Amino acid sequence: MAKTKKAWSAVLVMVVAGVAGAAALPSAAIAEGQCNGKSKPCPLQKWMRDNAGTPMASGELATIAKSMEKAGTFGGPDMKDWAKLAKKTSDDARANKTDDVKADCKACHDAYKEAYKQNAALRNKPIP
Repeated sequence: MAKTKKAWSAVLVMVVAGVAGAAALPSAAIAEGQCNGKSKPCPLQKWMRDNAGTPMASGELATIAKSMEKAGTFGGPDMKDWAKLAKKTSDDARANKTDDVKADCKACHDAYKEAYKQNAALRNKPIP
């Protein structure tokens, strides 16, 4: 009986902790099927890691140039310069301008990262 009582107490503590932890997350992040940017990467986040981050880390600028051509179509309605920034990144990658590509990526992140984080529909938008 004492073991059962301890077991139920442990379960209760875990449930309360889980509920408290879930309450701290935005509801969009915990909705089923929604990305959270951490354990479940968002589609654009995963695509960028695979098609820009990994090639950049290994110096594959030709791959980045092709990836950024495709990425130019991914921006949302409020991302006015998205296609322009993607084209500039693609052009700089083709010209082997590593420092400019890095600056282009930073400019895009600076321009859109916060808006992207705040827009659940955009974060969960499938990549074409």
